[in-house]
Amino acid sequence: MNNNQKKSRFWFYASVAVVAFFALKFAANHVRGNDFKASFVAEAHAQDASAKTASSPASSEIGTSRNLDTPLGLRLLSFFGIFVLLLISYAMSVDRKNINWRPVIWGIALQLIFGLIVLSDTVGYFFFNVVDYSVNILLSFSEEGAAFVFGKLAYGPGNPRGLNEGMFFFFSVLPTIVFFSSLMTILYHLGVMQFIVEKIAHVMQKTMKTSGSETLSAAANIFVGQTEAPLVIKPFIKNMTTSELHAVMTGGFATVAGGVMAAYVLFLKDYIPNIAGHLVTASIMSAPAALAVSKIVYPQTEHSETTGETKIEVEKPDANVIEAAARGASEGMTLMLNVAAMLMAFVGMIAMVNFGLEKFCDLTSSMVGRNPYKLVLDEAAAKNIKQGDTISINNGIMTFEYNVKETRSKSVIIKERLSSTYKSSPYTVRRGGKLLFRGTDAKGSKPLFFLNLSILFGLIFSPIAWTMGVPWREAAVVGRLLGEKLILTEFIAYLNLAGILKTGYQTLSGEVIMLSQRSAVIASYALCGFANFASIGIQIGGIGGIAPNKRAALAKIGIRAMFAGAIAACMTGTVAGILM
Repeated sequence: MNNNQKKSRFWFYASVAVVAFFALKFAANHVRGNDFKASFVAEAHAQDASAKTASSPASSEIGTSRNLDTPLGLRLLSFFGIFVLLLISYAMSVDRKNINWRPVIWGIALQLIFGLIVLSDTVGYFFFNVVDYSVNILLSFSEEGAAFVFGKLAYGPGNPRGLNEGMFFFFSVLPTIVFFSSLMTILYHLGVMQFIVEKIAHVMQKTMKTSGSETLSAAANIFVGQTEAPLVIKPFIKNMTTSELHAVMTGGFATVAGGVMAAYVLFLKDYIPNIAGHLVTASIMSAPAALAVSKIVYPQTEHSETTGETKIEVEKPDANVIEAAARGASEGMTLMLNVAAMLMAFVGMIAMVNFGLEKFCDLTSSMVGRNPYKLVLDEAAAKNIKQGDTISINNGIMTFEYNVKETRSKSVIIKERLSSTYKSSPYTVRRGGKLLFRGTDAKGSKPLFFLNLSILFGLIFSPIAWTMGVPWREAAVVGRLLGEKLILTEFIAYLNLAGILKTGYQTLSGEVIMLSQRSAVIASYALCGFANFASIGIQIGGIGGIAPNKRAALAKIGIRAMFAGAIAACMTGTVAGILM
């Protein structure tokens, strides 16, 4: 391509970007009712805005270094976390002697450079507002499409236009995957995404000196999923080295697709200001991090046929934009149903495992004479209590309520496990919400020990969360989320992060821990990746389908690549911790 062709292509895409921006701006006014004559449309959107304002924190700040006023010690802790994660990667390496440190150093440098630019006070304000504005407008389009099909079921709880029947997740959150999948397919058909991916890959390849094919795949992963990105380098996969295959898989594990990212924005937009900008930033920063970590874990020792730059070539199976939109919607529907099925299966399995762990704790406690479901009272009080009554006891930190399952001569059996140990504690008994009587001598013992998946994850991953810059008091909460992302999926982890930000995390002692804004943002960066055990099978199937001769190699390196992807995402979290 000569210089004139390059210039004309540049100005074409620049024109497209300008037109798209003003189209979004017009659409925003259109959706908000500013340009409508019909008063009922403007009124409906005004009600939406007031409902969101009433239910969400009143904050418009961007999570930048200027706004959070983070102590230097916490920033230095996050900086220290980079070396901890590099040390873990080094320990996982299959060939430490042949590690090329150039892609590692430049990968971290690119993360920091991009973070310094985007999270700065000047560029950050523009970037975060534009990204958030654009994503929220696109989400409103998705909402209109969902509402056309599902009616009032598509509007969330608290929205005056909705039915508030508790089905908001399926009828509004998941349909965003369909809309964004269709949009991304159109952008690829038009060549817009290829241009962006090529420019990002050019910067990474020139600085890190990684091969053209693995760099293109890593750049594509910023926008599309772990099975779609390898299609960008489809002709080269059959001849890739094992190190390159590892880099391709790591890039897939370290980032998320645009479609599901929109769902995460919906989860968190009421709790983390400018979350869309943060998640886009996280996905971009994780691309060079994935290459950096991958080249430590699996160094390049063989010659690559794509050393130097590689031209991006994406097949265009669609005849026109309409067919591209239809194909994207169809693929998005498949992904939406897969996500729904995955959530139902994994949440059910979590409940099953937790049930077994908790029953083991109960049995062990009962064997040593500490029945966690038994409250001993005086005989007169026990006679006056009936099944269904509520007993309230304060342990000095907070008041717990227990529902009576059955009564005995000098005790009651409750439905909930005791959260605290009581020795002659005062209590109140209520029936039908009304005070029945007060007592002064309740005795009971909480379990000898208590264990479930959340506690296990918190114990295992809290040191990682702490080195990322999360205060130790909150590290177990973020550690729990990191574990859930790795063992289950990031979808479940983001759902639980939203729940924690809404109500707090209640410890066994009854204390409620609220995550600080900085910890919440660090967690959102670290969770922004597909690194989980289920994704190993997805990648082996997807990439192996393109190059069957590489299926055995993919299966061999899959687990290492998954952990490398998780480390890369955590490294992005540490960079966010340094700069915020």
